[in-house]
Amino acid sequence: MELTAPGGDLNKVKTAIDFGADAVYCGYNLFGLRATATNLDQADLREAIAYAHQHNAKLYLTLNAYLRNADYPALTQFLVWLKDSEIDAVIVSDPGVFDLVRQYTTIPIHISTQSNVTSVAAARFWAERGAKRIVMARELSFSEILEIKNALPELELECFVHGAMCVAYSGRCLLSAYFNQRSANSGACTQVCRWNWALAEEQRPGEYLPIAEDQYGSHILSSKDLCLLEKLPALMQSGIHSGKIEGRMKSEYYVAQICRIYRKAMSTDPADELTWNLLREELEKVSHRPYWQGFYEFDNTDAGIVEKSKDKAYVSNREYCGKVIAHEDGNLVFDSLSKVSIGDSLEIIFPELSNDKTLQVVELYDDDHNPVQCTKPNARFRIPMPDSEVVGGLIRRCVD
Repeated sequence: MELTAPGGDLNKVKTAIDFGADAVYCGYNLFGLRATATNLDQADLREAIAYAHQHNAKLYLTLNAYLRNADYPALTQFLVWLKDSEIDAVIVSDPGVFDLVRQYTTIPIHISTQSNVTSVAAARFWAERGAKRIVMARELSFSEILEIKNALPELELECFVHGAMCVAYSGRCLLSAYFNQRSANSGACTQVCRWNWALAEEQRPGEYLPIAEDQYGSHILSSKDLCLLEKLPALMQSGIHSGKIEGRMKSEYYVAQICRIYRKAMSTDPADELTWNLLREELEKVSHRPYWQGFYEFDNTDAGIVEKSKDKAYVSNREYCGKVIAHEDGNLVFDSLSKVSIGDSLEIIFPELSNDKTLQVVELYDDDHNPVQCTKPNARFRIPMPDSEVVGGLIRRCVD
């Protein structure tokens, strides 16, 4: 089974591949459903395609926004350029976009989860028109997905295995457009579902009753995060072609961490409980909402992951601090993304979990070699560390 990961920008595309992804999906500056992601321009796309192919990986481009009449001239112009780019596939929702891609290119087409394919008949419709792959609607159970696979064995199926879920049916939400005039179906979702919501009663105006509250507010429209780590062996045996990780808006650390966890799981014997326990622990070391198994109906609703805390909207016991960019004069050099202080316990992670390193911060220096007590974001710092095999590692701070 292919492990397909998100690439919100060029750097995250490369990180996903370095940390175990077989394929990465990314967006262009237009026509994708993550308009607020950094996305890629044409030069970035060329570099991302080349990097993927050099590492025996594939790159997929999201063209899955629902377009208006005014959008089609720009799409046509873009497709004229894209047809010779060696992109491995485009991900499409809109039938008009589908037809235009077929008219101007020979690029393989994947049908987005936004098209909410929920039946054999719908999957056959797209397959007969030339779609290579269907990204299954997240509302489907595992047995329903298998029915589609058995009925159409030549059609590739891709299923989400990890990441944020949407309150709307296959992501077709109108809340953002209603409140902010920014359409989720055009890539500009403002994640209204994650606002602080309350319950109001008609005869009691001005009284707002929280339904479920923590120190961050009430989040009654925001779903738990999908996690199918425990069910990966079943998915791999089913013939499903690809397991997809959600998260083009997530950090480089999130992409790296989830990729390496699922990559390790895909090569781990189901009976190797020691490794599976390690992977379960690692899932707690990235920011997430409480995990569940979505609508797959494998068993009940939890993901088999023991949550250490359920009193917050997000859960994490590690904080991403930056990437090691060099090792000079016995010091690791990194660009700080969050505060690191004297006395902190750090971990440096790599694609292979067994290569991770730990570090207690006893001394800390700025880029001019002046001693400091703590780092500041978006500046370069140095930490003494004799081990030089750290370049490219991602630094996280222990907060538990």
